[in-house]
Amino acid sequence: MTIQATLSVSSLMLFFLMPAVDAQTDTTILSPDAVVQLALAHSPDLKGRNEELRSATARRHQADAGLMPQLDTRAQALHFEGLENGSLGPGVTFPVISEQYSASIGITQPLYTGGRVTQQRRSAQYGEDAARHSLSAAAADLELQVITAYWQWSKALTQIEAFQVAVARMEAQNTDTRNLKNAGMATDNDLLATEVLLDQTQLQFQEARQQADISRIQLTQLTGHDFTSRHVPQKPAIPVLAPLPSLAEAVTHALTNREDLAGLCLNSKASAALVEASCAEHRPQLALIARYEQGSPNPRDFPPDDKWRDDAFIGGAITWNLFDGGLTRARTAEAKARAARDTFQVQSLGEAVVAQIKVAYLNRQYLSSRLKTATHAEASATRNLKVATDLWKNGAARHSDVLDAETKLTTTIAQRIAAEADLLIAEATLHHAMGDSLAGQ
Repeated sequence: MTIQATLSVSSLMLFFLMPAVDAQTDTTILSPDAVVQLALAHSPDLKGRNEELRSATARRHQADAGLMPQLDTRAQALHFEGLENGSLGPGVTFPVISEQYSASIGITQPLYTGGRVTQQRRSAQYGEDAARHSLSAAAADLELQVITAYWQWSKALTQIEAFQVAVARMEAQNTDTRNLKNAGMATDNDLLATEVLLDQTQLQFQEARQQADISRIQLTQLTGHDFTSRHVPQKPAIPVLAPLPSLAEAVTHALTNREDLAGLCLNSKASAALVEASCAEHRPQLALIARYEQGSPNPRDFPPDDKWRDDAFIGGAITWNLFDGGLTRARTAEAKARAARDTFQVQSLGEAVVAQIKVAYLNRQYLSSRLKTATHAEASATRNLKVATDLWKNGAARHSDVLDAETKLTTTIAQRIAAEADLLIAEATLHHAMGDSLAGQ
């Protein structure tokens, strides 16, 4: 997943990914992938994590520079007052040189650092890789949030359509009951029961509208785009789902492919490398030094004279931290504690991933069975309402039987729609838990 490229795509270009406007309904049908791309392009969190990756890359470059030669130049001009001529004895006088100038260029090449620079480079590389995995993990989490809100929105809008049909059906039933009551063929209780069921159906309709508005607000926050009534999601039609792997295979796959787990493992390795880098402060360090300089007077000439003279030298320098008041020891203790903390975080996330897989796996199985049951129940409820209505019109059934059949049909339709959307969410949740891409979900 190339997040940097995704973040740079503008919202305008992303809308070209969407299906064409439906000419009959004047609505734009949004695909899940199009909404996900809008969210990836908008997300301030992903942009911040992308900057964290850039920062980690800069730290790696800093660490790499530790083994490179360091080139420096120096220049100075000095004017002295109050100096007196010096002498070594009778007849030997050193005149005062009140104007002194010097310039030099030098190079320092580390030869041995006790492993300090090597471990710092290794830690920085692990840190950069961890930041990259963290960015991908955040993008995967955002995708799941968008997919979930998208199908919740779709579920609510589809249920709204079903409840509109149910309300129309109940209004017709209410009109028929009122006419029958006026004709003396129905009781006040029959009419009252019909009106109660109509009110209950309208209440379900209002609840579905509320959920649709909430889901749309969530998507607006995630994408930065204000969706209007012209924008509608796809209906939750279930595609042919791939067979589930075994639970053990799903767990193994997740532990291998989860970006967040990989990022924490790399952070743990980075912390361990910093422990080694801190320990290296106790070891001696050796560097090669070369310098060329000119001075007037040249301080290395004796006796000095007021002329420009040059010199050059090459040599080595060794430094060894023999005592620093316990500073290195304390830094090492801090690094070890951070490394231990990161190890425990890896263990904790690993256990959480296993639990997530088990829950998502069982939920996916359950919802698949629930959809089959809900679909069968809807078909049965449809037939039941037709039979009850025919019997009631022929005087062979009670009015309450028709109302009960109406309730069951409305309920089973809503349950079937919910099962379809929830199964799509469960499928996306399982893929996310396994560390797979949600593209096309």
